Amino acid sequence: MKKLLATAVLASVALAGCASKPLNDTQAVMVEGKLQEVQVQDLRSFQVEIAPRKAVCELTNTAGETVQAECLQYRRTFDRNYNVLSGEIAGFEYETGYRYVLDLKQERFLDQKTGKVVPAWSLNKVISKTAEQ
Repeated sequence: MKKLLATAVLASVALAGCASKPLNDTQAVMVEGKLQEVQVQDLRSFQVEIAPRKAVCELTNTAGETVQAECLQYRRTFDRNYNVLSGEIAGFEYETGYRYVLDLKQERFLDQKTGKVVPAWSLNKVISKTAEQ
């Protein structure tokens, strides 16, 4: 009986330790030309500008290998520097040669593989679409 009680106490302490482990909910982004860690939050509406050309970026494939790909470049409408978007924007169809201003929604979710909180963007509306030379 004592062994059963001791096992139950140890299990509850171990589970409490797992539950209280803080999630990694930060992400590195370029802010005013400097790389900074920012907290990933749920946002109902925010605006970004999408560059007319994609950038070469490195992504991790399903086998865990780093591969080169083309990714969208974005910045908040008041920033100078672009960041590379390694994911997709749900509901948005990109067309090369156009500069977009988008109103987006951001939801965060836990990536089971990495244990990090990551953002997921979806389109609220296209504010503008301008052809670039």
